Amino acid sequence: MKHYYRLLVLATIVVTKFASSQIACAETLLRIATPGALTGALPIYLGGKKGVFSKYGLAVEVIATRNEQMNMQALMSDSVQFLTSSSTGLFYLGKQGLDAVGLASWNNSSPYSLASRVKIKDLKELKGRKIASSGAGGWADAYIRFMLSKVGLDPRSDAQIMPLSGGSSVRLAAVVSGNLDATLISSLQGRQAEKLGLTVIPVPLEYIWGINLTRRSYVTKNRDMVKNYLRGLSDSVRLMMADKASTIAVMQQVLKMDDADSLEYAYKAMRADARPDLFPTEEAILNVLRTMSYEDPAFLSIPPYKFFDLSLIQELKAEVR
Repeated sequence: MKHYYRLLVLATIVVTKFASSQIACAETLLRIATPGALTGALPIYLGGKKGVFSKYGLAVEVIATRNEQMNMQALMSDSVQFLTSSSTGLFYLGKQGLDAVGLASWNNSSPYSLASRVKIKDLKELKGRKIASSGAGGWADAYIRFMLSKVGLDPRSDAQIMPLSGGSSVRLAAVVSGNLDATLISSLQGRQAEKLGLTVIPVPLEYIWGINLTRRSYVTKNRDMVKNYLRGLSDSVRLMMADKASTIAVMQQVLKMDDADSLEYAYKAMRADARPDLFPTEEAILNVLRTMSYEDPAFLSIPPYKFFDLSLIQELKAEVR
């Protein structure tokens, strides 16, 4: 049954890889799953393409799953060795007592900006406005409520949070049409929103979305290999920051974007917040848990680093000195 389940998971995920189809025998293949949006895996794509991981005897294959639930299933079934860009997934797995551990985060900034048809300079100016969300229980909905609370607004009375199905592009179109006042957008949509005449302002929240996680049992059995993976990830983040042309070329291919302005805009945002030391800050972790508490208040009682093992990145930091 376990073998069948593993095959089922592998059969239902879409594979996107930059590793060579004929991997050298000396290299160990590592599979890294990422849910839906591939932005969190961009350093890994780049490092795979430019041979960064090969320096450490590794070949990487990024597997794009349909959603975070499938991402977590792939890890627990041993179909992949790592997950990336799954900040909430770690806490869901950990809260259930499952074998998962956070290792690092290359980006601790907000995954969203705000696009508004009203010329605002501060999030406090959202008072009385209609904000498009993904619907009650959706991740964007919880994030909006937390965002408003952080600037002193009551999400129940100071703004109208309007559920709208169909994805972020539909919500953005509703704002452009004038039916709604604002919505959350990703860094990839920032330049597009500006071209549509909207005001785009950052959401100043630390938030882990470049997280990498695996299973504790895997670290125990393969500590040196996991450490080499983190070395490769750190080097890939540095390469991303230093080599704009190569990074944008990878973004264009992976994200299937042709708009040069949007690629430039997204690259600058990612570069500004990249952390080659891979350290997830306490505030970034706490903000994820606070957002998740809108679904289940029990997440607030979880100590921020409970499901992390930062010993490997601390060892890497000591080696650099």
